[in-house]
Amino acid sequence: MTRRIAVAALVLALLTPVAPPIAPAADDLKIALVVPLSGRWARQGQLKKMGAEMAIDEINAAGGIKALGGAKIVLREADAGDSVEKAVSAAQRALGRDKISAGIGAWLSSFTLGVTEVAERMQVPWFTLSYADSITERGFKYTFQTSPESSVQAEQALDLLVDLARRNNQALKKAAIVGDNTAATVFFFKPLREKLLKAKGIDIVVDEIWTPPLADATAIVQKLRSTQPDIVFYGATNFPDSIQVLQKVKEFGVKSPIQGVGAWLVTPEYVTTVGKELLDNIMSVVAAHPLKGQEELVERFKKRTGEPFMTQDPLMAYAHVWIIKEAAEQAKSADPKAIRDAVAKLDLRSGPAAATLAPGRIRYDERGRRIGAVPIVVQWQGGEPFTVVPAEYATRKPVWHGAK
Repeated sequence: MTRRIAVAALVLALLTPVAPPIAPAADDLKIALVVPLSGRWARQGQLKKMGAEMAIDEINAAGGIKALGGAKIVLREADAGDSVEKAVSAAQRALGRDKISAGIGAWLSSFTLGVTEVAERMQVPWFTLSYADSITERGFKYTFQTSPESSVQAEQALDLLVDLARRNNQALKKAAIVGDNTAATVFFFKPLREKLLKAKGIDIVVDEIWTPPLADATAIVQKLRSTQPDIVFYGATNFPDSIQVLQKVKEFGVKSPIQGVGAWLVTPEYVTTVGKELLDNIMSVVAAHPLKGQEELVERFKKRTGEPFMTQDPLMAYAHVWIIKEAAEQAKSADPKAIRDAVAKLDLRSGPAAATLAPGRIRYDERGRRIGAVPIVVQWQGGEPFTVVPAEYATRKPVWHGAK
């Protein structure tokens, strides 16, 4: 009898359908965002956060990371503040308190140099838009610099200015160098001083550098008025310092054309503070800006954030999140080392990341520099900054200062 009951129980067990095992829920993929969210550079950090959040929401709404079972991306932000020490401390907190798959930041090159040391030590791939050449000259394996480096930007900006002046029957003979001593500005000015200006037959008549914050711009602008340079290379990386200089330029009636160094010069606050008339025709060289054909992306951003236009900072953060997403898909892993190895092999020619950044292709060399990264020159026209160079991506034609 006992044997019959056992056999019957076995038959019943074999005939009963077995429920499939429940798949474990996919873990979130966490991205650290270390940017200034307070202090003199806070506006740029806020803009980067807007771009990162926009990309994350789009990816998560479309099903997350498919290769990881639909894992969602989660942002872990940390405030880099207003000093290298604070930025490094923020990176240590962000990477130490959670399992982070990749990081983005820290906007200012001086901050990024410190933050990437933390990421390298902790073996977390780090993506930056910071320009300074030295960021990818240290042999690091986990740092990916998506912007063209400062020295490349300086050469392209100078070539553009010389060509624009020539086409308007003007020659550049005297230049001023004015800016702070943050790393990206230093690396932009260095080749101008050492070789580029001299090779074009241009003399430096003003060379004024300060450590932020700038105490008083009066003496600097008085030198500009007395020397009347044909071009001013301008690198005041934070809004309070920059506005102080521009207000003095307006007050003293300085008419020299201005060539900026970075996207700090094309935020909407400039229009309300100094007026579009002063801004008109000022140019700045940046790593990214809306290109011809990106109108729909810009409209989505404007509708989402209420910003009047889109600039480098949200664009680059948006692209970085998508690059991390594609690397995780290819690696089929959220492990930071696996993602780093996937990024080193990436060659994206389609998708949101590639479509966002000129020339429409994402790949990095052995130093971590993006191959083919193109400097973008933007110009204030009618109270809004537009891409004017390269011509194939331009949304407006460049205008020489004072030309009609």
